[in-house]
Amino acid sequence: MAVRTRNGRTVTDADLDRMAAEAEAGFDLSTWKRRAGRPSLGATNPGAHSPRITTRVPEELRARVASRATREGKSVSEVIRELLEGYAGAHCAESPRIRG
Repeated sequence: MAVRTRNGRTVTDADLDRMAAEAEAGFDLSTWKRRAGRPSLGATNPGAHSPRITTRVPEELRARVASRATREGKSVSEVIRELLEGYAGAHCAESPRIRG
């Protein structure tokens, strides 16, 4: 069975043998440098953590959203952030209501 990387490159048996040998020899972590994560989405505090919101949707809806986002040159995350901004912006000035 062929193993492929995310970018589509085929990993050969020789690649796997080389990686296994490197792992067995141990890694020199003294030269390791931490990579920066994704940039913050906060405009007022650029270094702040940007929390995730996770939700489940039907596959058909996800496909439609992804298709439209692609046509508009946006990511699905951008579309969802715009929708949340619209929703929260419309209700931020109002005091919370208790629903019964």
